[in-house]
Amino acid sequence: MDLNSFIIGILLAFIGLQGTKDDNIKRLEKPVSYENKKETSFQVIEVIGQDAALASEISDKEYKLYLGKTVVLVGDDFYSDQEITVKNPQRVGTYSYTNKRGMPMTVPVIKGEVKE
Repeated sequence: MDLNSFIIGILLAFIGLQGTKDDNIKRLEKPVSYENKKETSFQVIEVIGQDAALASEISDKEYKLYLGKTVVLVGDDFYSDQEITVKNPQRVGTYSYTNKRGMPMTVPVIKGEVKE
């Protein structure tokens, strides 16, 4: 392992996310409704792969506060602080990672139709 790979590995470990490797995602056999919601909004906290992002769900629509549940969104073209509204969100699995404090975390993996 070269020095650059070692440094990148340490940075990823510090951040607490190792990407969306298949061993971190446990997929459901059949998607299920995400908490019976027809529509909900999220704000991207961090992009964790080419097709996934860690996001926080909206908790107060009036003040646009994103202090709700943490999820992993799957889809295309995410960027930091992006606000996304998802119609018919489906839970397609769970994602496990270690946070910055060294605590193991498991969050739902959500997929749905992004509302323009």
